Amino acid sequence: MIEKLTQYIDSCIQAGDIYGASVGIITPQGINQYYHGKQGNAEFGIGLDASMIYDLASVTKVVATTTRIFQLLSDHTIRLDDSVARFLPGFKHTEITIKELLLHNSGLPADIDNLTAMNREDLITAVYDAELINKPGEKVVYSDLGYIILGWIIRTVDGALARSIQDHVCYPLAMTNTGYNLNRPKIRFVPTEFDPRRGQIQGQVHDYKAFLLNGESGHAGLFSTLTDLTVFVEMMLNFGEYQGKRVLDENVFDWLGEYDVEGRTLGWERRAGKHQYFHTGYTGPAIAFDLDRQCGLVVLTNRVYPTSDNQIWNRDRAHAFNLFFDEA
Repeated sequence: MIEKLTQYIDSCIQAGDIYGASVGIITPQGINQYYHGKQGNAEFGIGLDASMIYDLASVTKVVATTTRIFQLLSDHTIRLDDSVARFLPGFKHTEITIKELLLHNSGLPADIDNLTAMNREDLITAVYDAELINKPGEKVVYSDLGYIILGWIIRTVDGALARSIQDHVCYPLAMTNTGYNLNRPKIRFVPTEFDPRRGQIQGQVHDYKAFLLNGESGHAGLFSTLTDLTVFVEMMLNFGEYQGKRVLDENVFDWLGEYDVEGRTLGWERRAGKHQYFHTGYTGPAIAFDLDRQCGLVVLTNRVYPTSDNQIWNRDRAHAFNLFFDEA
């Protein structure tokens, strides 16, 4: 499995689908990390290594937001059937629950229209005022809005989103190069897209909604390294424990196994009927773990460099998941 995966990712780089990838593969025999290719073209022709920091995009949803929500559920600060309005009194859809946000079947739309014309206050208003496109619980529609709201719920409970994730997720796992708005040398950040308004995006969040929200959101904004994400996956494979520290209660993994709604469980995507979970991000990252086989995968890339028009990696990534889950 390791050889097939690394050879396949090498072939994607050689074909020009992506410039480079940092790959972590966890098996019962140990951890294998590979750094293939470069940050980008001649302008960013630096070889990848363990110091490189990636924009995780929607992988933020599972590493940061879902993990902290699970912790709050376990200590009964919140409940799956709690209404969003309990924590955000101005939110008009009182029928929507935390569970529906996690399952992406809240009825909220996938995204916001006319985003580029908005400022921060416009975006916040648009999320609060969004009209439902389905009845809650009726249909799965993957929604950034739902996870923006989950981030706001964490902020309401803990006082600040970024500090909450740092204190309750990153610090217990010693993920020292993971967080929002990381203050690190710019050269360590793998560049994402060149934007006509923002210029070359490097070290700032790529997602424009997260950018408007000062780089901190439940749906996107987290940066990390391969080493740190490998630690996170190790924790998930050990049912919430890492090197003697318990980050998640074991009942969380019962919840993951309980829900299978149109290919989704709480927060994560799920392979039908199996204890196999994964998530992706717009900028290219992939994270996966198989509880039965005790194997994990992290692939970090700069798919949107220099432009998000490059969609080929999305197809490649799906095949990489198949290699991982079928060969694990």
